[in-house]
Amino acid sequence: MKKQTKKMIAPIVITFLVISYFIFYLWLGLADSGELPILVRILLIVIPIGLIVLMVYLLIERMKEIKEDDDDDLSQY
Repeated sequence: MKKQTKKMIAPIVITFLVISYFIFYLWLGLADSGELPILVRILLIVIPIGLIVLMVYLLIERMKEIKEDDDDDLSQY
């Protein structure tokens, strides 16, 4: 397995886990039977969607960084 491929596994797994967590809260907002106030429902829908988009963006940026073969930020110190 290539060195770059090994470096890509951890960000993909972490992104998948975090997105799964956000999907759970998104599901809470969508599956509510009407007991929650509308503002809370909107927040339970909008915030997870925004965070999911952010996580995908960050994963793409990390993949670009790995492909450019830059060392991790911590190795510079």
